[in-house]
Amino acid sequence: MFTSGRLKKLSDIFKFRLVPITVVATDLGKEKNRFKELIENPDDFIYQEIRLFSTNCRLAPFEMGILIETEHPGHRLKTDQEKEEKYAAIKPLVEEGTITCLDEIFKYVHKYTVAEQIGRKGATLDRYLKNVDNFPIGDIRAIGGLFELKLSEMLKLVEVQYDKQTSGALKKPE
Repeated sequence: MFTSGRLKKLSDIFKFRLVPITVVATDLGKEKNRFKELIENPDDFIYQEIRLFSTNCRLAPFEMGILIETEHPGHRLKTDQEKEEKYAAIKPLVEEGTITCLDEIFKYVHKYTVAEQIGRKGATLDRYLKNVDNFPIGDIRAIGGLFELKLSEMLKLVEVQYDKQTSGALKKPE
C-alpha cells in the first residue's frame, strides 16, 4: 500500500487495519493509550520504536519517516543564532553520497554546536550517537532541520549508523 501510494500518512496504518494498534503497542512495550499519544506526536518515539514499528508494517524506517512527515510536518528550529554557512553544505553532501552515516555529519560541523542548537547537552548527543536506538525522533528531526534534511533523509543516515553499531563496526574494543 505504501508503494502504490494508498498509504500516505502514519495514521493510515490503523485506518486500513494493516496491523492492529494493540499488537504494535504490545510489541513496543507501550500501553495502548500511550501508543495512541505517540501516533499523535511521533517526535516522542525513539529510533528503536520506529524501527520495530516499521518492521511490523513491512516498511523501512525511512519510509515510516515519510508517513510521519506527511501527517506531522516538522517545525522550523527557532534559534537566535544564524545557522553557520557550513550547515548548508551538509544536504548536498548527503545527496551525493559523501555523507552516508549520521556521525559523518560531525566531520563537517561541530557536534557540540549542533547539540546546543537543538537544545541538548553535548554529552547527551554523544550518548545518542553511540546508541542510536535511544535517539529521540524529535531530536533526529531537529538536527535534520539545521541542515534542511527531511526526517526520511535523516532516518536513512540513522539506519546506516544502526547497522554499523549492531555489526560491531562502530563498537570500540574493550
